[in-house]
Amino acid sequence: MKKNQVVMVAAATALATVAGVLTAPPPLLAATPDITVNTASSYQTIDGFGAATPIFNGSGSPWTDSETQTLVGMGQGQLGMSIVRTVVSPVSSEWSLYANSLKMAKSYGSDVKILASPWTAPAAFKTNNSRINGGKLRTDYYDDYAEHLNSYVQYMKGQGVPIDVTSVQNEPDWHPDYDSMDWTGTELRNFVRDQGTRIRDTRLMVGESLRFNRAYTDPTLQDATARNNVGYVGGHLYDAENSGNLSSYPLANQYGKNQWMTEWNLHAADGNGSNIWGNPSNAAVWNETLDNIMRTVHRSMEASWSAYIWWYGRRFYSFIGDGDSQYGTTKGAVLRRGQAFSQYSKYVRPGDKRVALSKSSKTSSLEVTAYQGRGKVTLVILNRSNSAVDSAVVQTPQSISNAEYTVTSQGLGAAAQPVSLGDGQATINIPARSISTLTVSEGAAPTDPPTTPPAGDSCSASVTQGTVWGDRYNTSVTVSGASNWTAVVSITSPQRVSTTWGGGSFTWDSSGTVATVRSNGSGNTFGFTTMMNGNSGARPQIRSCTAS
Repeated sequence: MKKNQVVMVAAATALATVAGVLTAPPPLLAATPDITVNTASSYQTIDGFGAATPIFNGSGSPWTDSETQTLVGMGQGQLGMSIVRTVVSPVSSEWSLYANSLKMAKSYGSDVKILASPWTAPAAFKTNNSRINGGKLRTDYYDDYAEHLNSYVQYMKGQGVPIDVTSVQNEPDWHPDYDSMDWTGTELRNFVRDQGTRIRDTRLMVGESLRFNRAYTDPTLQDATARNNVGYVGGHLYDAENSGNLSSYPLANQYGKNQWMTEWNLHAADGNGSNIWGNPSNAAVWNETLDNIMRTVHRSMEASWSAYIWWYGRRFYSFIGDGDSQYGTTKGAVLRRGQAFSQYSKYVRPGDKRVALSKSSKTSSLEVTAYQGRGKVTLVILNRSNSAVDSAVVQTPQSISNAEYTVTSQGLGAAAQPVSLGDGQATINIPARSISTLTVSEGAAPTDPPTTPPAGDSCSASVTQGTVWGDRYNTSVTVSGASNWTAVVSITSPQRVSTTWGGGSFTWDSSGTVATVRSNGSGNTFGFTTMMNGNSGARPQIRSCTAS
């Protein structure tokens, strides 16, 4: 990086701190890429990322509306989860417990899926006549159990909660002294083969074994009738790495069955002290989040799995706090682990496809996956080393109309950071011990007719308004008639500029809606990305353009 470029990066960061907006340095000339995205080679389609509601009656109150919005919403400070896991109680009177929070989650649109998992059948259906300590489903009750699951799905449908995926059994290989039920892989096959069609208006999942043990799903996949009655295979991550099961599953891929990681829970960093989880500067908590949780999300994606679902979404060791005073969290407040997880859940959306990439020696230590969809390319980057990677150049096959870059580290919580844009390239600084997401929108922005500045200006400015995506849009401004100039640009509150780039240095007034843009020697074009914040009609205006 040249000396003047280092200065411009520092200036951009200063503007972000002082003015409350993010200013990127000017675009660089084409450089040798450090990460090259190859969209011609693709892998799995993503179904989503998520977490579970409280599962057992008494294990926690339902999520409030506000908590649900924080977990699944796509707005500022929200986590963007697209899968919510819940429980199918063996007692139908308990089915309503989480219906309202599930309905709220589904209200965010078809992107949010509900997975319902039973821990046990009703006690009378089982060989041990008990909800706990395992026990098998009696074969003469297979049809009754199918109707039990179907009744749950139909009940929730009547509550306005479509159940997208219904599991046959949570952890068929684990028989603790709480709700549980024992199955073999052959028994699961027999049940879905003979009874699967009784469970309507949902897609079935088999497996959910403790270690993603394929012995619990292979028999179903190998039987044509059983295979046609299921939509997904699932599994958990408890000891899955040690057993070699955090890996590609060729048989499931052969038959087009997406694989979901449906549960993991790790909080070995408990330690002592009232703020160990509530205090984001606690190193033990961050190290566990980055080196264990985020690493396994990355590995699950590399294994071509389509979903990753954490345990409870609200808990002192999870994504939002539960208010447990012993661990210093505030109920409903986003935790650093949630901000880290949102680097996947908020930016890699259902329907995106993972695509290939290559790395240079400069970025060889990074753990990176790339995705394409919705006219965007998204990269999630884990830097688990103690060294930053500065001026990393990301190359995409298409031109880039704009970019968004966010970083979570021990000191940063899903914070926007500068991006430099070139011809199909984006240049970013990747902090040490961080997880970050770069999202670039493909294609050049369309052009609008020039905007004529007020009479008396000694230079002119033409405006190109880009397409709208989500709650954002781009604006590009080209100045003519002078090489040294000052332009004044305004936006309409509550809109706010999130990213700027190009040949102008921005200074904002106290309202954050009027910018004085001065030429900085890097060309006569500058641009910016605006967040609409609920005002979708207004667009930026050129107030004046003056030679200087």
